[in-house]
Amino acid sequence: MGVVACTRDCYDTCIFEPVTSGGGLADLRPVKWFPVLGFTCPRGRADVRRLRSARRVKRPLMRRESGFVEVDWGRAVAELAGRLKAADPRRVVHVEYDGNQGLLTWYYPARLFNAIGAASTDYSICSAEGHAALKLHWGRSWGMLPEELAGARAVVFWGVNAAVSFIHGWAVAKRAGAKIAAVDVAPTETLKSADLPILVKPGTDVVLALGVAGELIRRGLYDADFVRRYTYGFEAFSEYATRFGPEVVEAETGVGMRAFEALVELYARGAKTVIGFSLGRTLNGGDAVRAISLIHALLGDPLGFFYSNSGAWGIDFDYLRGLHAGGPSWVVPMGLLGGAVDKFDVMYVWNSNPVMTLPQGDRICGAAQRGDLFLAVHEIVLNETAQCADLVLPAPTYLEKDDVIYSYWHNLLVYNKAAAQPIGEARPEHWVVREVARAMGLEGHVLIAEDPWAAVDRALRPAGMALVELKARGAVPLRRGDPLRFDTPSGKLEFYSLSAERRGASPLPSYARPAAGYVLTFTSEPMHTNTQFFEEYGAPPPVVYVNPEDFRGEHACLERGGASIRVRLVADPDVPRGVLLMRGIPKDAEGRPVNALVDGTPNPYGGTPRINTTAVDLRPC
Repeated sequence: MGVVACTRDCYDTCIFEPVTSGGGLADLRPVKWFPVLGFTCPRGRADVRRLRSARRVKRPLMRRESGFVEVDWGRAVAELAGRLKAADPRRVVHVEYDGNQGLLTWYYPARLFNAIGAASTDYSICSAEGHAALKLHWGRSWGMLPEELAGARAVVFWGVNAAVSFIHGWAVAKRAGAKIAAVDVAPTETLKSADLPILVKPGTDVVLALGVAGELIRRGLYDADFVRRYTYGFEAFSEYATRFGPEVVEAETGVGMRAFEALVELYARGAKTVIGFSLGRTLNGGDAVRAISLIHALLGDPLGFFYSNSGAWGIDFDYLRGLHAGGPSWVVPMGLLGGAVDKFDVMYVWNSNPVMTLPQGDRICGAAQRGDLFLAVHEIVLNETAQCADLVLPAPTYLEKDDVIYSYWHNLLVYNKAAAQPIGEARPEHWVVREVARAMGLEGHVLIAEDPWAAVDRALRPAGMALVELKARGAVPLRRGDPLRFDTPSGKLEFYSLSAERRGASPLPSYARPAAGYVLTFTSEPMHTNTQFFEEYGAPPPVVYVNPEDFRGEHACLERGGASIRVRLVADPDVPRGVLLMRGIPKDAEGRPVNALVDGTPNPYGGTPRINTTAVDLRPC
């Protein structure tokens, strides 16, 4: 048996050797290859247990007045096909995200909906803001590989709790003996373990980054030759960034002179940066990502930062989704989907749990329960979204199906061969949408007629890979592009972004001062990936950590825009005043999704909602 790659929405993308016993899958052994290094997290090992979870959906379920009843696949497919055919395509929406990063699992099923011209989300819930922000200056969003991180003398983990959510990146930096700095708004495990911990006020990271850039320029600690040869707009950026002196930085961000000076010195010595996705979920987050990346433009180090390498390999995700021969009738931002649910009659969900993870996702459940929305869900377990559905279809885990897996950190592409037999009547995502398409009379449509594996092969060609070779080798390293090629209007790395200017956006990273008041923010925790593994490890508790000065009694309510959640407060002197820190994505004390409260306002570049700077009122209750 070959290797399999974990398909989680996770930087690490661990690779395993399946271990069998008694004719069945017994365990997953992490490979010792770099950068997996022979270890994994609790979630990586729990997938074998998850195969036989008590919450597994084993057969199609349809809702009746008395609850769910089992039906056969033919009945389930006919019901879904009939609903889709009867609906105005503009009032049909598909909702999916990165619960499984397989090419056939995540991307391919959108072909059915692009064939009929249904509505789509904008896939903005996580990393879109940072991707779009980086492209304004670099013409791309990819950067440093694990091998380059391993050679770093200093690393800044900015807005990422790497000790918990990026354990191999953290291990690579630690094993390299690098001096580690961490920048965050709350005392995460990473911040507490860093050599240089820096607490910054929510929404002000861009000021700190511009301050560092300005100080490097003032002291002449930048690569003038690189700037002259490869960049555009340095003079405008220099004049702008040098306005953010140490006094401005301290006043806006709360970062004192000594910590600021230490961070500048770290960058002057060539520190690398891991830029966290969480920044894109904050006010000014895209601008923070822009400014942090431009520190490395000053240093003449175009591979000095890492955000996401998903765009580095050349895989044609648009082809997999069928955008060459179809497309959505309109696009709704993920942060606004809950509030726009009345615009839809049919919603098809796979690979995600939007009731729990999207802002105001609870409204999806409410609409389905009222009968205003036909909700169909293809899911492994009976999660919160499936519990609200009219139709639930059984899906396999990644261990029960063949697929192709890429990483958005390392460059190993993996052919996952099924390591276990599917439980019950679980069917893979591509099978379901093709069966529904046939029932709708769409089997001749170019997006449906093409064999799914042929589509995968075609999508891999720009990455220099053929499916037959990948199958034969199991795991293959992909090549990254030329780091000195910049797909921008000037053809150079743009300190002053011409594409931003042409779109009416600020050509330089901008800053809007956050309003005063309480800010709810989130950090990752080790036992769950978003809402996965609640069955195996229990759901995270509805606890909010606050500074003792903000403690309002053990039981408190957080309120925003008419929504309210009930939580338990825990006083922690390390949490800054005004910051309300929650770990994971729990339900509140009364079973309501906490995301019913969060800010879904899209950020300006990629549309990622400002979940991590949600302004709330805090009161005892």
